[in-house]
Amino acid sequence: MRGWDGLVSSALLGTDRRPPRFEELPPKIQEQLGEGGLLDAAALATLYKRAGRVPLEGLTPLPATQGEDSPLPRPAAIRRLSAMLTGFQSTALGEWLRAADAKGWGVPPELLPALADHARNRAEYRPLVVKAAGRRASWLADLNPDWRFLHEAVVEGNDQWTHSNPVQRRSWLRALRRRDPAAALEALEEVWPTEPAPTRLDFLTLLATNLGATSAEDATGATERREPSGDEVFLERVLDDRSKEVRRAAAGLLQRIPGAHYGERMAERVHAHLTVSQGVIAVDLPTRLTKAMERDGIESEPREGFGKRAWWFLQILAAAPLTTYELDYLKLPVEGCSPEVLQVAWAQATVREGNQHWARALLLANTRTGGRVAELLKILPPEEWVPAIELLRARVDIADLVGGLPVPWPTQLGNAVLDQLAKLGADRRHARLASIAARAVPAEVLDHPITREPTGEEDTWRRRLIETLNFRREMYEELS
Repeated sequence: MRGWDGLVSSALLGTDRRPPRFEELPPKIQEQLGEGGLLDAAALATLYKRAGRVPLEGLTPLPATQGEDSPLPRPAAIRRLSAMLTGFQSTALGEWLRAADAKGWGVPPELLPALADHARNRAEYRPLVVKAAGRRASWLADLNPDWRFLHEAVVEGNDQWTHSNPVQRRSWLRALRRRDPAAALEALEEVWPTEPAPTRLDFLTLLATNLGATSAEDATGATERREPSGDEVFLERVLDDRSKEVRRAAAGLLQRIPGAHYGERMAERVHAHLTVSQGVIAVDLPTRLTKAMERDGIESEPREGFGKRAWWFLQILAAAPLTTYELDYLKLPVEGCSPEVLQVAWAQATVREGNQHWARALLLANTRTGGRVAELLKILPPEEWVPAIELLRARVDIADLVGGLPVPWPTQLGNAVLDQLAKLGADRRHARLASIAARAVPAEVLDHPITREPTGEEDTWRRRLIETLNFRREMYEELS
């Protein structure tokens, strides 16, 4: 609005330094202002901006869009969805969308704009909203720049790769990578030299899907070396990229390719600095960071708690395949560095490879994992979670253990946590675990006996837990 910026400047700088210029305001404001001052002018200008606009003329209605309309759930379920979009129990919104989709229910089209608004700053909701919008997603995305993420629904045709916006291009490449990994790599290689670093980094992460293997087991069970896959060849070239972040991402992907030359190089470095003799692990820490080590993603500056040489060695250990080591190494004394260096590195490699044997051994050995206990627990089969938690809870907060597990939890874990919460008093220390459990327990245990227990005035966390469990139970009943 004309004159508004001048009022703001006068308010910030002071009327002595920047006298207000009321003559710059619209005539209607000047008429009402009379002998008023800066604050009066600001008040009138604010009202003018909100309600004093001249009605727009010559507008044409928005073009209609076609969409596939699935049957809608009962009105009570739609009312619940509307309530969540206004902020009531909104953390259950994603669960409502997943449950409705599983039952074959659609979302009323008039609620799609509110859903898009809810998801614009919440990445975890975006795939759900894209799916709920269906063919209307692209139409909505063009109406509001904040809804650009809805372009992810449009993935058909090669034109999406060559002429679309970044969101559509990413969606196209991701879909092709799932369907035809080699074709996706070829498309990426064609445009790679001309893309800016942030785009190269974003596209590179998509190669994690169907990442090409380069080794196989022959009939005898031995590992047979094969020619490097196209993924490995490309990623090796990317290790020389001009962007540090892109080089680091390439190294992380190469670590995940079984039998890759990258892993062999790291294993050779491990063997050059680590030997096992007479039941002792002897470590000779590297004395310098070579150009070859830097190229393979070894960072120079250490993290807090580690010296430079120990930090370099930790990264080498973590990047090498777990086949470089034996599980019995966990029981051996270490000379030449702190055992924590080896334990943290092995925990990092275990999380990367998802190796259940190493995860189980690291947890049972009570090792230092660099804060990865919950990640190691997640690798174990779900039926092992409850006994593992009982073993670990003496040294790790149970909320930290279960907070990183996939949801919904298995029935056994859901019942176990709610059983424990039912026995606890009103101490606020239990509120975090209750908040996690309220969202994570599966639908099968939402009618747990704790929901029928009376609560006292001080049982704030217990009351919220019961309210959330009952809300979720009613939600599933309405969607049934």
